[in-house]
Amino acid sequence: MFKERIRENYDNLTPGFRKLADFIMDSTLDVAFLTATELSRRVGVDPATVVRFAQELGYSGFRELSQEIKRYVRDRVTASYRQVGEANSTEELLRGLVENSRQNLEYFVTTDLASVVEAVEVLRSARHIWCTGEFTGHNIAEYFARKLQIQGLQATAFEPGMASLATSLTQMTEEDVLMVFAGTDPSLDAGYAVRMANEKGLHTITLTGSGVALPARESNVTVIVPHKSPAGVPAFGAIMQVLSLIWEALMTPSSDEMQQRARETQEKMNQLLKLRAETPEYEITPPGDMWRENLG
Repeated sequence: MFKERIRENYDNLTPGFRKLADFIMDSTLDVAFLTATELSRRVGVDPATVVRFAQELGYSGFRELSQEIKRYVRDRVTASYRQVGEANSTEELLRGLVENSRQNLEYFVTTDLASVVEAVEVLRSARHIWCTGEFTGHNIAEYFARKLQIQGLQATAFEPGMASLATSLTQMTEEDVLMVFAGTDPSLDAGYAVRMANEKGLHTITLTGSGVALPARESNVTVIVPHKSPAGVPAFGAIMQVLSLIWEALMTPSSDEMQQRARETQEKMNQLLKLRAETPEYEITPPGDMWRENLG
């Protein structure tokens, strides 16, 4: 089994081989879908090093190692896929999907939690958090930025288009962080945003379901979230749960401050409610009449 071989040989591996070992252990699900060239690009070594690494572990080459990794990943998801495929009712279908989600999260905690730890530590030190993404990734970026703003943190969401990216980049500083939500889409513009942010000296983080997407390859920190589902469509529940995990970790050290902010927010809402109750009818009627007249 490749994990046992890596653990047994780890102390004797060269620095380059250790980089490969760390990546394979931490991102096994992703490695199952990478070629030797793609893996070398992700880790930052040449393809020949990938082949020699596999041989160092006792395999004939990367192909044999890759096949064992694929079997390992396939065996972990086969049970829930079978349960969904054989479902005779909506309840059985949902139970199978829930089991698949549970396995995805369990696998994620085992293989990629270290990248979440790194992401949280980077975000904690940020002066300003910039969030972006393409397609539905932009909606997630807006949601996360808004959650941060509510708690008094400096955060901005923007689309990675030419004008908005250029405008945002001019405002970014080296103390800021760019966070990208890539899902399973190619996200080329988001990848260019990461590349340009890196050139400006920012820390960059990508949450993605695809370790070979351009933002994932360009980011300082890449969190690869499981998205495989027996339903035949990419699942997005895991990325939201990981995002919630990051949010809770960020907020925990300032829980007292958060509670105070919540109390102040509630007080302001009560004041607004009281103002509404005390608002005379004449403040509302004329605008309403004008609205009806214009509609007519």
